[in-house]
Parts: sequence; structure tokens; C-alpha cells
Amino acid sequence: MRSLIIASVAALSLASCTTTGSIDSAIQKNLPQICSAAATAHSAFVIVASTGDIKQRTVAREAAAYAALDAICKDPGSVTAATALVKAAEAYAAITLALREAKAAE
Repeated sequence: MRSLIIASVAALSLASCTTTGSIDSAIQKNLPQICSAAATAHSAFVIVASTGDIKQRTVAREAAAYAALDAICKDPGSVTAATALVKAAEAYAAITLALREAKAAE
């Protein structure tokens, strides 16, 4: 799951070597995989967080990051390519850190 998110973000980053049209196309193509991987990671975190062993601050940060990405996933045409890439990276970082804390609490 983590490797899928990394691969998706990397694919979007590599697309930056081409034209803007190609970047937008790459983001539109890869965004569904990023959204799917993020939804899976979010669901896993929510299950572990429901035990109450995770700091509330971590739960809030993960929820905010996921909500920002989810808004893009639901309406990808509402953001620019750069915004989608930044939100995906932010969500990846927040969810990854939250999952690490959840694993440590197990």
C-alpha cells in the first residue's frame, strides 16, 4: 500500500520533466490510484485509532490530511496539477506518520 502511494507520487513527479499538458494528463491518470491507496491507509488508521491508543492530535492531523485529499479525489477538476500533487504528498506524509504511531501503539 505504501509503495503504491510512493510509486504514484513518483510517477507524478517524473511527469514534471515534460510539458504542462503531459503533467495534467499524468495526474489525471494516476490520481485514482493515489486516492485508492490513501483511502485504504485511512481506513486502516481509523480502525487502529478507534482503540483509543493514538494521540488525539495525530488523529486530527490524519483526518485533516485525508479530508483535503478526498476533496480532490471527488472533484479532480477543481484543482490545478500542482495543488493535486502537493495535497497528495501532504496526505501521504500525514497518513504515513499516523500509521507509524499506530503501529508503535500496538
